[in-house]
Amino acid sequence: MAKPRRIDRSGGHLRSPRRRWWGRATALVIVAVIAVVVGVALHRAGRPQSPHLAPTASAPDGEFTTITGQRTTIAALRGQPALIWFVTTFCSSCEAGTKTMAQHIHQFAQQRVKVVELKTADNLGGGGPDIATFGRQFAGAKFTHPDWVWGTASQALTTAYDPKGYLDVYYLLDAGGHIVYVNSAPDSTMDALLQHVVALRTST
Repeated sequence: MAKPRRIDRSGGHLRSPRRRWWGRATALVIVAVIAVVVGVALHRAGRPQSPHLAPTASAPDGEFTTITGQRTTIAALRGQPALIWFVTTFCSSCEAGTKTMAQHIHQFAQQRVKVVELKTADNLGGGGPDIATFGRQFAGAKFTHPDWVWGTASQALTTAYDPKGYLDVYYLLDAGGHIVYVNSAPDSTMDALLQHVVALRTST
């Protein structure tokens, strides 16, 4: 007796296994393309997908120049916890993060954490204003806060902390110069950052 054939109730022909496989493969390709696009978008937004320097590592030394023209180093900050924040002055997340930092700088000061906001060398080639103009515009009256240092990183310092060219990345250092927390975009990560700041202070 002949084996009965399946009937396609929709009125069309049943798809072959080969066609079903091709449909799945096409869907996988589309998903992969979307993942790549999202990854690129996050990179451009300055959100590091994986930090270059891991927590607990000793912070590399390097030179930066403050807006007053003073040349100093990361090593010179030892003895007090510090947030080393690399920004680009054409970056929207950096603008938002600076506004948010202005709202919370007193909390960093209370925990004796100095905020050092540095424009990356050559602003990563993206143009934009100098760091002083940027700071005055987005930090407002808190631009002159004594615990908020503004400057420009040397090429060597930029390469040490931001070799992948993230637009907005920060490193929280303890008083001994060790990295204890890494993230980006303070506008969206401030709560987590402040938790680490308080934990850092209470552990010393």
